[in-house]
Amino acid sequence: MKNNVSTYAAMGVLLASLIPAGNAMAQNKVATTAAPFLSIASDARAAAMGGAQVALKGGPNTVHWNPASLSRFGSGGVDFVRANWFVESQFHSVSAGFETPVAHIGISVLVLDYGEMEVTTISNPEGTGELFNPKDMSIGITLARNVTNRFSAGATMKYVQQKIWSEKATGIGMDLGVLYDAGFRNLHIGMSMSNFGSDMTLSGKDLRRAIDIDPNIEGNNPRLGAALEVSEWPLPLTFRVGIAIDPWATETQRVTLTVDAVHPNDNSESVSFGGEYAFRNFFFIRGGYRQAFSDVIDDGGLTGGFGIAYRLSTNVSAHFDYVFQDYGDLGTPQMWTLGVTF
Repeated sequence: MKNNVSTYAAMGVLLASLIPAGNAMAQNKVATTAAPFLSIASDARAAAMGGAQVALKGGPNTVHWNPASLSRFGSGGVDFVRANWFVESQFHSVSAGFETPVAHIGISVLVLDYGEMEVTTISNPEGTGELFNPKDMSIGITLARNVTNRFSAGATMKYVQQKIWSEKATGIGMDLGVLYDAGFRNLHIGMSMSNFGSDMTLSGKDLRRAIDIDPNIEGNNPRLGAALEVSEWPLPLTFRVGIAIDPWATETQRVTLTVDAVHPNDNSESVSFGGEYAFRNFFFIRGGYRQAFSDVIDDGGLTGGFGIAYRLSTNVSAHFDYVFQDYGDLGTPQMWTLGVTF
């Protein structure tokens, strides 16, 4: 009885902390960071539940939200994700995780491919006939461990690169997370910090110029090497805290509810909500609301999707997940996940 009372008390305190303080502390600094693709929901299940995932166990893709969750995963698995993103761009993600005697290890790759674009210049505003293909990429390695039977911790180190034409910017980021199992109705409490790392600056041959420091002086070098100064931009640092609980569960059915409070450095604070109904761990219906209470107009929105899981053998199962997301004038990008666990 005491355990239940203390658990409910902890839930009350945490839920109170999930409500933004009147948006008084909110930051509305959209488009002030580099590598915004790191904030894209990395799998269909998470996106369908509004991105409220920091306290939810799952497959290798969960390291995007909380690296500690990987330690609550099974012995191994691989997830493949594809999405038709905005303006005909393509988002791809591959995540793999496996257990070792020391810790769980994960590898994740994110790629946002903007497709081929035509080169335009001031003298050729209609195009030069050349094409270029800008891309964003992130490669991460995760280590996660169950410190106790209820408390887990994890960390991800990632290499981040953005490339456009002949210029590129690179950086190193880190994700840290913890996950606590309260031992009551599958209640989990999670916290994470994502994309803590170096600033990114574009560099490349097109930023180099030959200049004459003083054209009024004869005899000096008229082609001194110089480079255009480009601003540094931080990674999209994000703090998350949330809970996940199964308020109703039987031998064949389950309902999971999740809530995340999000504090980014390039946007206002918000709260995301998610829910999942599972039937025999075979068919799943999901829904959520992304970034409620955000100051940015049309930043939030309803999400929905479904999933199917099928056991191929005693130790191997496959799953397929799909999500429909509404981004207002930006459209409704479609995303699917195909994965195998073993």
